Amino acid sequence: MALSPDTENVLNYLDHASGQGLRKRNDMGTLLELAAETGDHEKMNRLIFHGRHLHNLYTTLRKAAPGGEGYSTLEREFSAAVETIRDLLALVLVDATPEQIERFNAQYYAVTQGSLRNLIDLAHDLGVLKTVQNDRKYNRLDEESSGGEQG
Repeated sequence: MALSPDTENVLNYLDHASGQGLRKRNDMGTLLELAAETGDHEKMNRLIFHGRHLHNLYTTLRKAAPGGEGYSTLEREFSAAVETIRDLLALVLVDATPEQIERFNAQYYAVTQGSLRNLIDLAHDLGVLKTVQNDRKYNRLDEESSGGEQG
């Protein structure tokens, strides 16, 4: 899919904002472009929100000791979050081309460790976007660019 200049600009900004670059840049671009084309920003916002949630759970789960207090609860929440992301991806991809759907099926829906890793990487990128949204919403970026001084 050819990405619009607006989507490319968003991806470039997110690459910079992440500090390390996006992990699934092309797929993020496809999702943003589809949401822009269909005008269904609510689905994309839900995907962004739940993507950040999934990545936060993954990070917490990695730090937790297996068998420790609350570990099984974290595992259940993580599994549920994975299914939520897959469901939301399907909703965003409703108007995608057959080639795009096939690519996302292979990358994110296979029952393999690689597919789960891809989903976590995409969740990371969605989390970067959510952080930028929150920074803009609460004017944190404006304060940083002006040196944090207020008039």
